[in-house]
Amino acid sequence: MTVSAFSRKKKATILGVVAAAFLVALSAAGGYRLYERAQPSQASRADCVLAQRIVDGAQELSHDKAAVGEWEQSTAQLRRSRMKDGYLGFRIAQYEVWAALKAKGEGTPPADKEVKELADRANRHCEDAGVTLTLPAIAS
Repeated sequence: MTVSAFSRKKKATILGVVAAAFLVALSAAGGYRLYERAQPSQASRADCVLAQRIVDGAQELSHDKAAVGEWEQSTAQLRRSRMKDGYLGFRIAQYEVWAALKAKGEGTPPADKEVKELADRANRHCEDAGVTLTLPAIAS
């Protein structure tokens, strides 16, 4: 083996190692990006506090259909105008609808398990904000 043949093999090996390391780094970055994309959005503390305020207001609904209708409109407007995280807003809107139907005596209230699952999904959006949402059962 000559010096130039050894030198070419060494260069090819180094180039191969560098290329492999680059591909591994690129794959890791792509995997991390997919992981992050699959995570729920993170709402601000203000959004999470507003969400809890809406849920708390739902506990005080009367059985007067007109009053419930006004509450639905005002909370929907408040949520749409002030809540930045639309994904959290969607979860809270589901709870609003369930609470309004219960107050009006219409429809079938969701099972406690459904409310708990909704609370879990909503709370995933408030993890970084340090707020834990409490969504009381509606069926009871």
